[in-house]
Amino acid sequence: MAVEKLTGPRLFQLIFLLFVLIAAFTWRTITYVPESGLTSDSKLSNICDVTEEACLINIDNNQIIIDVASRPIQQNAEMIVNIKGEDLAFNLQAKGVDMNMGILKFTKELKSDGVASYSTFVPKCKHNEMEWLVVIATGGKSEEITFTAKK
Repeated sequence: MAVEKLTGPRLFQLIFLLFVLIAAFTWRTITYVPESGLTSDSKLSNICDVTEEACLINIDNNQIIIDVASRPIQQNAEMIVNIKGEDLAFNLQAKGVDMNMGILKFTKELKSDGVASYSTFVPKCKHNEMEWLVVIATGGKSEEITFTAKK
């Protein structure tokens, strides 16, 4: 490869390119808006947390009781959510609040005595605790609950 001399126009080109890159990074930093408001504690404060006790929520004017089969909720283990109430077809999905651990999809296990059970596998995280947001949807309506999985 031949050695190139640093000429005036070439130096001007390099300085101009450096200025454009610095301006782009500065602009992006100033105008940055987080994609999701899930990191805000104020938004999650009014969402029911099933980590400690069952939740009572309303979907389509039907009162639904949501509980987990066992506590504490463990990472790297199966989690079963029991929904007691009207016979509605639910779709449950969970996603990490502070981290992207993918989307957990729940599968319907059984229905007996007015209780539908949905299960999923909660993956292991490098942190001791991880908070998840569960979206419970039926028809066009949805509600949210949270849970914290511990190691």
